[in-house]
Amino acid sequence: MDRVKTSMTPARATYHHGDLRRTLLNTALTLVAERGPEGFSLREAARAVGVSPAAAYRHFADKPELLAALAAEGHGRLAATMEKAAGRVDAPDRGARASATLIAIGRAYVDFAVKNPSFFRVMFGSHLREAGYEPGCAPSGRDAYQILAATLDELVASGAMPPERRAGAEIAAWSMVHGFSTLLLDGAMPFTARQRADALQILWRSMLLALGCNPALVPALPPGWKDPHPEHAGPTAKPAR
Repeated sequence: MDRVKTSMTPARATYHHGDLRRTLLNTALTLVAERGPEGFSLREAARAVGVSPAAAYRHFADKPELLAALAAEGHGRLAATMEKAAGRVDAPDRGARASATLIAIGRAYVDFAVKNPSFFRVMFGSHLREAGYEPGCAPSGRDAYQILAATLDELVASGAMPPERRAGAEIAAWSMVHGFSTLLLDGAMPFTARQRADALQILWRSMLLALGCNPALVPALPPGWKDPHPEHAGPTAKPAR
């Protein structure tokens, strides 16, 4: 990532050291990390790179367009990460593969958020309401939502989930992983990597049980946790004392 220069750096009218559009995007990402998506202007991004505002405006009409480009790129990276995680799943049968894929793409979503907080904070901003905005896609051409929906469809097609539970399942699943990711980024859940993995396993256990999935395909509680109601499959779990 390009070094962000101080506001005292003289602006240049032209740029001779590579792709200015890419450099502006990288610089904006750094500024997001420092000040948040609303904490800088396109002119400031141009000044940080060391070019004139006019040079920046040749690539982006305004700051919302710059942030929208960052968001689209972030969504593309997220979708590619989820698709790659799905491709690594190895399971003995179709139902087990679908269940494991859902867990894998959820873990990939959370890991992406934790490793790319600046992208994540921009990806769900006000640009989503702009006419014509489209998120980036994975190599297959699918975005993250489509990857999730296809995985849930496969759970039903494989017989692992009752068809009557399918409607709206992507809303619940996305809300769960996105909410968990946001809590992690905001510091509300200061988990270690191991604690994060355990918590996510419990979340998916809860989600799969709520969706009526075959209990044989539901992950076990992590070591050190116990179900307070072992007589029936339920989503609640507490740390063992």
